[in-house]
Amino acid sequence: MPTFEFQAQNAEGKAISGVVVGSSIDQAMRDLSSKGLQVQKIGMAANPNDPLAGVTDGATARRAEIPDLEQRSYIATSVVGPLVGQVSLSNLLFFFRQLATMLEAGVPIVQSLDTLAGQAQDAKLKVIISELKGHIEAGRPLSAGMQRYPEVFSPVMLSLLRAGEEGGFLDEALSTIADYLERDIALRALYKRVTFYPKLELGASIVIIIAANYIIASIGGTMRLWSPLTEPMTWVVLTPIIVTLFLFSRVGLANARIKYNYDAVISNVPYLGSIMRELAMARFGRALGALHRGGVPINRSVQLASDACGNEWLRTKMQPASQRLQSGAGLSDTLTETEAFNPIVMNMVSTGETTGNLDKMVDKMADYYEAESEAKATQLAKIVGVCVTLLVCIYIGAIIINFWTNYGQSLKAD
Repeated sequence: MPTFEFQAQNAEGKAISGVVVGSSIDQAMRDLSSKGLQVQKIGMAANPNDPLAGVTDGATARRAEIPDLEQRSYIATSVVGPLVGQVSLSNLLFFFRQLATMLEAGVPIVQSLDTLAGQAQDAKLKVIISELKGHIEAGRPLSAGMQRYPEVFSPVMLSLLRAGEEGGFLDEALSTIADYLERDIALRALYKRVTFYPKLELGASIVIIIAANYIIASIGGTMRLWSPLTEPMTWVVLTPIIVTLFLFSRVGLANARIKYNYDAVISNVPYLGSIMRELAMARFGRALGALHRGGVPINRSVQLASDACGNEWLRTKMQPASQRLQSGAGLSDTLTETEAFNPIVMNMVSTGETTGNLDKMVDKMADYYEAESEAKATQLAKIVGVCVTLLVCIYIGAIIINFWTNYGQSLKAD
């Protein structure tokens, strides 16, 4: 059996290298991913310490000719990519939805990727799809090529994709990713709608004040309209804050340790935290149900499903459940001990485990969490819209009060 050399990173961001034995490079990557490692480079071992390494069939011999899976440079992956190399969610939605549809219709994956590369509107996505086609032709899984672009494909997408590859339901996994992208786009559109008018008022007030002051100065007037957002010192303070937040969201959250701490804080914020936890549990339940239907062992299913939840803090709490299940513990009791699930949902899982309808029950669990999180997210968006409107009203009110105060003082002085 061939031996492969690899370089990878664990969940804490620590570099790990070594060798792994597998029937193919595809299987070797899956084994490494199952251990929570992000493979950066893998290839045939130069001096494999395996007595059977030289005994290969034709397929294995072709694997030996596959070039190493090289990692992109740190600057490209962790700095340039997150800052300027992202692909819009609408383009990703089109890609995942079309690929899922074509695979479900029986179109070979290489042909599907070739077609989608020709249809891609985004230049970077077009290059990535063409590269993915090359990985498939070389015998690598689709997720192996996608993991090279963390600024485009999130950990949730990759985890769901790996679950589909391992469980034999790749088209379903792609559809699930497309569904989540669709909900994300709809939620972002809702936030844009409810905050559009306040943002318009804020922008208009700045333009009007600057224009009014310019007109007053041009006719020789001494009075001046005041606004904190038209003062240079305000932007001297705000600019570094805005830049820091932007870099944190794009670059900082790409670090596993920072992401864990961030998710831990956000998951415990009142109301917002419950939304984030329910979204993560919905992803977990959807992946677990699909994996169980695909015949993947329950301990492996839980491990892959926890990777797919998209919340590092919750994933860390759920990972030990896989080891307990491997030792023969019951599913409902094991998941209850993680303290990551709603008791109502645990009753549903317990019922499914008892009746043998676990996949249907975890799908219902996913439906429950999706409905709850969607309702709360919609409410939160409306609350944010009202709060932003009130803040803008206070801001404009302060400008008006300041104007009439200064005007009254100027009249007394005259």
